[in-house]
Amino acid sequence: MTSLWFTCFAAGCRTAVACSIIAAATVYGPLFLRRQVTFPAFSYVTAILIVTNATLGDTVRGCWLALYATLQTVCPAMAVFWFIGPTKFSYETIALTVALASIVVVLPSSSHVLAKRIALGQIVIIYVVGFIGGVQTHPLMHPVHVASTTAMGVAASFLATLLPFPRLASLEVKEKSKAMVENVAERLRVLVKAFLADNDTVAVGSLSKAALLSTSATKLLQPIKQYQESMKWEWIPLKVCKLGWLGNSQKLQDLERPIRGMELALSNIPSYPILQPLQIESLQNGINSLENQIVQSLNQGIAYSPSDSHTFPESNPYDEDQDQDPVMNTIQLINPTNHKNLPSFFFIFCLKLLQEKSQNNKLPNPQKSEEQKQTPNTTKWAIPSGILSSKKVMGALKSAISLGISVYLGLIYSKENGFWASLGVAVSIACTREATFKISNVKLQGTVIGSVYGVLCFVIFEKFLIGRLLCLLPCFVFTSFLQRSKMYGAAGGVSAIIGAVIILGRTNYGSPKELAFARIVETIIGVSSSIMVDIILHPTRASKLAKFQLTSTLRVLLKCIDSMSFQPPDLKGSLKELGSHVVELKKLIDEANVEPNFWFLPFQSGCYGKLLKSLLKTVDLFAFVNRSVEGIGQNLLVLEDPLSWAKIGENLEEDVEDFKEMASGLVRCCVDVSSLKSLKVLEKEVEKKNKGEGDFEDVEMGESKMVIEMEEMEKEKLLCSFMKHYVEVIEQSGESEDGKREALLSFSALAFCLSSLMKEIEEIGKATRELIQRENPSSHVDFNEISSKIHVVQKGVK
Repeated sequence: MTSLWFTCFAAGCRTAVACSIIAAATVYGPLFLRRQVTFPAFSYVTAILIVTNATLGDTVRGCWLALYATLQTVCPAMAVFWFIGPTKFSYETIALTVALASIVVVLPSSSHVLAKRIALGQIVIIYVVGFIGGVQTHPLMHPVHVASTTAMGVAASFLATLLPFPRLASLEVKEKSKAMVENVAERLRVLVKAFLADNDTVAVGSLSKAALLSTSATKLLQPIKQYQESMKWEWIPLKVCKLGWLGNSQKLQDLERPIRGMELALSNIPSYPILQPLQIESLQNGINSLENQIVQSLNQGIAYSPSDSHTFPESNPYDEDQDQDPVMNTIQLINPTNHKNLPSFFFIFCLKLLQEKSQNNKLPNPQKSEEQKQTPNTTKWAIPSGILSSKKVMGALKSAISLGISVYLGLIYSKENGFWASLGVAVSIACTREATFKISNVKLQGTVIGSVYGVLCFVIFEKFLIGRLLCLLPCFVFTSFLQRSKMYGAAGGVSAIIGAVIILGRTNYGSPKELAFARIVETIIGVSSSIMVDIILHPTRASKLAKFQLTSTLRVLLKCIDSMSFQPPDLKGSLKELGSHVVELKKLIDEANVEPNFWFLPFQSGCYGKLLKSLLKTVDLFAFVNRSVEGIGQNLLVLEDPLSWAKIGENLEEDVEDFKEMASGLVRCCVDVSSLKSLKVLEKEVEKKNKGEGDFEDVEMGESKMVIEMEEMEKEKLLCSFMKHYVEVIEQSGESEDGKREALLSFSALAFCLSSLMKEIEEIGKATRELIQRENPSSHVDFNEISSKIHVVQKGVK
């Protein structure tokens, strides 16, 4: 909590410093400077967009993006004003001009969102304010003054980031990485303690502590991911900080999966201790030795710089007279034919995988990273992949229409303050889907909060500019907390800052009450325009899209199941596709959770939460499946000979096929059922078909009945058969004892993953059934019946 207070206070102070620099320069600065910065409000907006919660790298990137945005907008605007002139526009033509200019800015898919926001804000100021000024607007100097105004905001942001000392993304990542390593090491210690526990009480207590540490790890990973891009802009500090390979967020994420696997293994152990006391003592020595190696590797990974990664020292080498791996030397203590011991095997498998990940000290290609730094992805025009994308075109069209309508309606309401409606839309543009109603709501609330606060402070310190400026400091700190809250987020916090700064940070603009009221009304106009356009162009709600995405994700899950095999092709491609689909599903679920229901059915967040939890587990389990199959291939040379494997591994292949058939039946049924619009529509389609073909339904339904439930006896029988057959394969393989033990561990891990996958797929089936039942409360959901009817209708369509 102390860290959060300090972070928010520091962020608020830096924003306050930036705005104070702008206020001092525009109010007390030399006359020449004040003549160039003709619209200080946009200087404040630019500074707030760049410096809010920014590190030095973020600010350097923001300066570059502001320059890019200025070149993108000012030069074309000068040409437009030179040939047409600001006095020849009307309300309609100026709105159309802003809309067309915004398309050029928004359409390039690889442009950074900050550059788009600054550029769109400049477009509004140049064209709308130029139109309002009329004959007083100089066709060439007005765009130059807007560029100078932007430059003032950029300069203030850069200076505020340096004072009193720079906030470095590299240093933030280094500190968070160290904390993450300590977290992983502590979780490892707790999980090993649970694994070796001599009673259930100790094990349950350790697992509870591990769950709390897991939550902390998630919070640590988020800023590390966030600052990865910022680090590229801190060339000198990055070299000084000497981040090791664990400073890479992907490397840290790679450590998370084995830890989650160990937690999953422990949650499936029925009782403790897992072995007899004499056996545990022997196994404990090997486990503790491996634990110490992993911790030392993690610490060395943080300590050594990228340049030293190729000379990464070995950790705790074994004595020459000892077996190379004490854990594998004691693995025969666990009975490989008892399926109750599979969690123990899987725990050791994940422990060794964590050891491998902790010693994997290879960094991304530095030459490639250097090229990325020299040509950052923020300014390239991805014409083939971006502009020709219908999704990108629709996004650009949405932004253009929103801006055009807000310009037109804002000018109609108040020509003098008409630019506020479109400026609010411009500086809050989003490049991806967002919860439209929630974002619009918090923008409006933030504007009201900031404006009211500004008016109150102005009334108290009406004749004291310094007093008004000092009132901004608590406002900046407060809005820093708002930006980190779930209720308001970044959109509400930034709107509140701008609302207060515009009133308190300027002079010579008349009554603050009138300005505040005008800004609130204009904000409502801009927000309403955005909502209206979003509803028209994106009529599909997030809840509907989540349903479509669920069906698509289940299809990819089916693809992963079909890809499982001991022989190529492997399932890496399908696994990557499944992971991306699950991430997209999570985004849509998060959006649907905060969108209002209105007259629609409420979003079934509980069912989707269960589905997402199981799908996330399946992603991990398939990754472990892929890794265990790789381990089997590395330790059983018989796999390299297709003829020998076809003879020895025939029973194993049949067991895997049986599992695939059992699992795919339920997943396929879930795909069919989740793709339905409603059960009533299905009933009508079946009735239409029956009218034309008599009793065709009963015959077809009898033929198309599917096995969609997994009975416990069948699952246990399949698991025991698989274990029996892989033990036979290992005995017949003729490998060395070390190879056999490694193969046994990989096979046991694979068996555990198959068993866990069946459980998760059953959970997916239950959650899908519950979802369909809640969406169709008046109907009885029977998967067999529904699946048969779908089969009848689909066959009729064909």
